[in-house]
Amino acid sequence: MRKIFILLLFSIFVTACSVSVNTSYDKKVDFRSYKSFCWMQGCEFRVTGPSGIDDSLFSVYVKNAIVLDLNEKGITQDKDAPDLLIDFHMTFENQSMVVYHDDEDNQNYYEPFPEMETIVFLKGTMVIDIVDARSERMVWRSQAVRYMDIHPEISEKNISNGFSRALRDFPPGL
Repeated sequence: MRKIFILLLFSIFVTACSVSVNTSYDKKVDFRSYKSFCWMQGCEFRVTGPSGIDDSLFSVYVKNAIVLDLNEKGITQDKDAPDLLIDFHMTFENQSMVVYHDDEDNQNYYEPFPEMETIVFLKGTMVIDIVDARSERMVWRSQAVRYMDIHPEISEKNISNGFSRALRDFPPGL
């Protein structure tokens, strides 16, 4: 019973963990002057990360999430003369945690080596870089980290929420 409780507790912890987002930017830049963007690689949208995330449906979700978030902030896509160039990449890393169980049900029994269980989960990291197209200097970066179930639900809603959180403080000061 205790084992099930610990697994359930860990499962809730991993899936309910909020996204940890860190941003940095050039404080000398006036972000109000930026009105348009394009993708870093010759204005072609590309997903960079481990195999499996280059799936066409996943790519569409990611592209839509970024475009929608920037459009809501008044920054539109312009392939001819963009003010900003955007690049991002994602990584997923298997991690594990060891949980030790002891038999609390039988207080008269002592086991010198408690039962050990290894729980495997994913650490997902997404980095978004935004570059001034004219000066070719990076002006803003966001790094979002989230711990999740080994088989996360990759839906349009989850992807949109993740990018929304990663871009929440962009543009800064507005």
